[in-house]
Amino acid sequence: MPNKILIVDDSDDTREMMAKLLELEAFTVFTAEDGNIGLKVAAEQHPNLIITDINMPNMNGIEMIRQLRSRPGLERVRIMAITAYGNGVAKEALEAGADRAATKPIQFSALIVEIRELLSQSKSLGSGKSGNNHAA
Repeated sequence: MPNKILIVDDSDDTREMMAKLLELEAFTVFTAEDGNIGLKVAAEQHPNLIITDINMPNMNGIEMIRQLRSRPGLERVRIMAITAYGNGVAKEALEAGADRAATKPIQFSALIVEIRELLSQSKSLGSGKSGNNHAA
């Protein structure tokens, strides 16, 4: 069964492009346009990884990450935050509970490496957080 990835981003173009590229890499992809919808889709689909933007309407990525970390059944999902607002915001995402954080623009090849690392950690660790948090 392919790994399931949830992309949460308010930009239609970013969401659609990332979804198509990840589907080409044989991932099953779900999308959401803000943190509220992201929480709902995460609860329904139980993804292996969530990739989220930070600055979004209704509920931003930081708040969504905090809520995910407090929800039974979702508290251990791997989360990668991607932001256009620099390392300060990336650090805030890590402090909220993201496993990785990167700043835009990010090359797709680098993103795939990060995704595969996070997914392999979730399989090998089984529980808990890795401690390999970093801002790219």
